[in-house]
Amino acid sequence: MKIDDVIIGIVVIIFAAILLGDAILTTYSPTSRLLSPNDVKGITGFTFVVVAVYIFLKARK
Repeated sequence: MKIDDVIIGIVVIIFAAILLGDAILTTYSPTSRLLSPNDVKGITGFTFVVVAVYIFLKARK
């Protein structure tokens, strides 16, 4: 397992959690919008999750 890939994967997961969490909060309370519009945050957060899964799978090898 490559430690560098694991660290990068963790950072990507943190970004994904922040964006997806903010997207969910904005959906239920639109007045608490912190970043960009909700759709962009959701798509970006999901993309980060996919990238993190790829990095973790790469690190296992």
